[in-house]
Amino acid sequence: WFVMIITILSNIASNVPVVQMLAATFPYATPYDWMQVSFSATVAGNLTMLGSAANMIVAFQAAKVGDRTFTSERHAPFGIPSTLLSLYIGTFLLATIHFSPECSEKLGDCDDA
Repeated sequence: WFVMIITILSNIASNVPVVQMLAATFPYATPYDWMQVSFSATVAGNLTMLGSAANMIVAFQAAKVGDRTFTSERHAPFGIPSTLLSLYIGTFLLATIHFSPECSEKLGDCDDA
């Protein structure tokens, strides 16, 4: 659910403000949580044309040279399925392989032994 919430919020408010809000709200999240936030916020921006500043820049640049075909309707058939598939595979890999440390010294859950 966490990834889905970040995905939706990243497409409504863009990923940078969403991550800043999460950092302020959950300052002591685990390293795994932050890895999940980083991954999902980055990938989620490709779900829709408006979700990524890069997509908007490309659309505006294309329009400047007369190409008005880079639209939300043309982006959606690729953007939605590819983003959902990437999020599913990435979340599975994060959950099974654990690309982040198992402990957090800041949270005090590391064994000193």
